[in-house]
Amino acid sequence: MHKPFYASGFLYHSPSQQILLQQLTSDTEAKLVMFGSKSHNGENPITIFQQCVEKALGITIDTDSIRPIYDYTHDKFGEHFIFYIEIKDTIPVINSFNKKAEWLSLSKLSKFNMSEQTRHDITIGERVIRFNFESSQATLQS
Repeated sequence: MHKPFYASGFLYHSPSQQILLQQLTSDTEAKLVMFGSKSHNGENPITIFQQCVEKALGITIDTDSIRPIYDYTHDKFGEHFIFYIEIKDTIPVINSFNKKAEWLSLSKLSKFNMSEQTRHDITIGERVIRFNFESSQATLQS
């Protein structure tokens, strides 16, 4: 029997250094959240995340563009896997069905309302993205 888990993350457009998040709106506030979904029996975290994004945005995601950030045990969701999808070309046309999706500059994220956990996950994601970029640049220069 497989333990349930949660997989979530965001899209990252490297040329503009923007990420795509969803905006949840209630009667009292608007809050930014990552794309995410609970697990199903026998599926892996990458597949869950990929299917969630494809369903939410109406686009096809290449599995090779999904990059891990980290995983941890969440108080509410249990095992939680965080990913980002690297978009190197033009920003894809987004057809958000259930929630508003918005491209946001990483440098301006502090101005937006989101949970502390989401903010933390994005901060770690930004560090991983920066590390991956610097590593690829060092490899090119060698």
